[in-house]
Amino acid sequence: MAQNLVAYSIAAAIVCYAARGVSWRQVVGAGSHATFWIFVIASLGGFLCWFIGETVLYSRLFSYFHGPTGTLELLPTMAAVYFLQIVNSYVASGAFVLFLHARKRVPWIMGGCTLLFQGYLDAMLLAALSLLAIALVPTSPIRLGLNYAAGVLGAGGLIASFWLLWGARLRTGNWLRWLYERPSMASFRMARPSQYIKLLGIRFLIVLAAGFALYGQFVSFHIGVTLMQTLALTPFIVAIGNSPISPGGIGTTQLVFTLVFARFASKDNLFALSLAVSAFNLLIRIPMGLAMGAPLVEEAVEVEGELVTKRKVGQL
Repeated sequence: MAQNLVAYSIAAAIVCYAARGVSWRQVVGAGSHATFWIFVIASLGGFLCWFIGETVLYSRLFSYFHGPTGTLELLPTMAAVYFLQIVNSYVASGAFVLFLHARKRVPWIMGGCTLLFQGYLDAMLLAALSLLAIALVPTSPIRLGLNYAAGVLGAGGLIASFWLLWGARLRTGNWLRWLYERPSMASFRMARPSQYIKLLGIRFLIVLAAGFALYGQFVSFHIGVTLMQTLALTPFIVAIGNSPISPGGIGTTQLVFTLVFARFASKDNLFALSLAVSAFNLLIRIPMGLAMGAPLVEEAVEVEGELVTKRKVGQL
């Protein structure tokens, strides 16, 4: 509870910072002049592409390392994850770990490391897309992150070479060899180049769809950002929006929109759009969790019973 309070306090502080100098009357006016149906179609389309895409992505991820996992099997857990992202992204990730432990009998730490592997791939892809965007659109504000993106991509390449090429060749007793042999790091150790490519490809399509959805949202609020500029900035927006520093992207969305797109529209229009995006994300996630959270609760009860049994056995 205390962590949730801190998270929402941080989000509120960021929103207040982003709203500095904003006229609320003009914000309301900007919202009233928006083309509502375009905004709904763009937002809903982007959300469905993201939700369906991530369901396919994680079903492939789990199938590669922990046994066959169908998209329909994963669907209720994915819905619960999207609901829990309103609270915190770390809490939401716990639903995946619970699914892996309850359905695939994956140890807790190993399940967490599998999610870490996907997070590593996501970071490499966003860094690569950021560098590509800087090359294609030199005037993009994302150019300020050139060195950071290059550093992330370089570090990611070094990590990949360790797991794919030279980690297994280290002598016994080397601490890196010890890391390589950890049972919990099975996904890093087992992953093959073809699996890297397939997982990266699915995530790329998700980010691309998010870019087109964002462009549609700009069009609905009559904000003149070109499609190329929108796509160029999408990796940065995805990275910030998915950060765990605020629940459901509240606060970070407002800050990114009002700062990154400042030269394309007034702060009032950008703030109005950012509020609409946050409100839509909240409204669509809440019923998903309420409707499809039952399987997650059943898995939690099953795991609780397992822990109680182990505790009783240990007392005998």
